Amino acid sequence: IKIRLINSFRLIFIRSYSALHISDKMSKLALYYDDVSPPVRSCMMLIKLLELDVEYKYVDLFKGGQLEKSFLELNPNHTVPTLVHDNLVITDSHIILTHLCEKFEKDSEDEKLWPLSYEERIRVWNMLFFEGTVLFRRDSEFLSGIVRGGFASVDLTLHERKLLEAYNMMETYLRRHKYMAGEHMTIADISIVTTLSTVNLMFPIAAGAADRWPLLNDWFGRMQALPVYHINQTGLEKLCVVIERFGKFKFPNSVIAAPEEKQQREEAISEEAKAESQEKAAEK
Repeated sequence: IKIRLINSFRLIFIRSYSALHISDKMSKLALYYDDVSPPVRSCMMLIKLLELDVEYKYVDLFKGGQLEKSFLELNPNHTVPTLVHDNLVITDSHIILTHLCEKFEKDSEDEKLWPLSYEERIRVWNMLFFEGTVLFRRDSEFLSGIVRGGFASVDLTLHERKLLEAYNMMETYLRRHKYMAGEHMTIADISIVTTLSTVNLMFPIAAGAADRWPLLNDWFGRMQALPVYHINQTGLEKLCVVIERFGKFKFPNSVIAAPEEKQQREEAISEEAKAESQEKAAEK
């Protein structure tokens, strides 16, 4: 009787466990996004790495899509990324990264993007908080100042000091580990590289690679070599166009290497500026 009961419990557990994982795999995922946003790009990179089937819903940040009533009802904080997973709504990129790994990262992975041990997870959280409260905050203050008042209005010396200080911090972190939170890549690296690549447009890491940030430069190169990095690159190029148009300036470190692509980007900026000028003239 005992053997039969044990076998019955085993069968129930196996069926329940299987049903849970089938439910996770079949559940609906939707990501509200605009890939000009670094936090959005980090989520998109992870989604690709985990090979998830996600419905993408575009929210145009520079046309006020995040302020539409339907989106505000979903996310009163009017930010992207916003992930909807069945009845769960998550509005912070770091929690989205953690949640997706918790639910969908394969148990068989040796070097997990979201580690199993408590100590390793604390290190990852530490760097996720660094990205959100230091690196992204400083980058956002710099770029939002350009968008609001043009490049000429920002205190470049102040922002350079604050952002290069963040480079120094990351160089120090990388003296401890090969990656930001350990000896292999985690979601902390994915979160950081999307914001760092944005800062790199204005303050190129390579310029100080030899004597100031050799470890950071090496890490950045390894992240850029990832097969999924093109997702970040695409959004970065879009952001470059938008910021240059609003700020009426050119980044010193262009993300677009090919001359024909650079010409297309410059033509796009010129056309948008011309259209904006015509709209203002029509209003008068």
